[in-house]
Amino acid sequence: MELYLLPMTLAASGAAVLSACLLACSAGPVSSSAGAPVAAADSADGAPKADAAGSTATSEASPGRDSPSATNADTQAEPRQQSEPKTQGQGGEPPPAVAPVPEGSTVVHIGDSMAGALGIELNRALKRAGVKGILHFKTASFIPDWAWGRDIALYMAQHNPDLVLISLGANEVAIKDPTIRIKQVQRLVQRLQGRPCVWIAPPLWAAGDTGLLPVIRAHCAPCRFMDTNALVKDMPRLRDKIHPTMPARKVWAEYVVKWLARQRDPRADRPWELLPVDPDNQQPHQPPLQFPTE
Repeated sequence: MELYLLPMTLAASGAAVLSACLLACSAGPVSSSAGAPVAAADSADGAPKADAAGSTATSEASPGRDSPSATNADTQAEPRQQSEPKTQGQGGEPPPAVAPVPEGSTVVHIGDSMAGALGIELNRALKRAGVKGILHFKTASFIPDWAWGRDIALYMAQHNPDLVLISLGANEVAIKDPTIRIKQVQRLVQRLQGRPCVWIAPPLWAAGDTGLLPVIRAHCAPCRFMDTNALVKDMPRLRDKIHPTMPARKVWAEYVVKWLARQRDPRADRPWELLPVDPDNQQPHQPPLQFPTE
């Protein structure tokens, strides 16, 4: 009997030890789980900061997924809140992607001396991007000369351009009644036969404008209007205080190429189809070009 009771005693004491061990083990997870919300809170608090930094430097599509500390909930909820403003182009931020200019396309540039000032460097910039640029300008020419002359029809038939740029108005900014140019602006645009086109406003000088540029802007549709004076600030001038300096022309040309790239619709069938004008902001994604002041 003594030999039988000893194992029973050992078994009872072993059960007591096992129970105590189980109790101690169960106490450990309770204390660690109590600390878990703190760690989770730190992660949740840190993840939006990483998302915000990531959304500034990376694409708007997945700000939460770029953060290694983001949880599944973060990747599902946070991107909607942070990416929505970017699709609206707020704060002057660029769109998610800017398609390159279409290689192999042809751009014809017509106009007065401002076309000459911009066009030579512009053709060089287009060539570097794989685009053929053709410049036709007449120094002392006016909108009616091009609206009623034969040159536009000749150039359209000769080059069959994918995009037409117009630099006219510099010789007419002091006209007393700018409204007399309305029909001539419309006539000129009609002669482009529906091709994508941009009317590039001349950079004004000290004499200013009597209202011609707003008339052109209002009546050059379906051409887009590039408001040079809103986009290019303090352009350096030659001694005539009208035409840009040679270095300024190069910078201006590079800027125009970037502007054109932002305005084209890469989803369209035609290579230089342009996006429709935003009625609230004609140039929503192009930060102004600021030349250093002397």
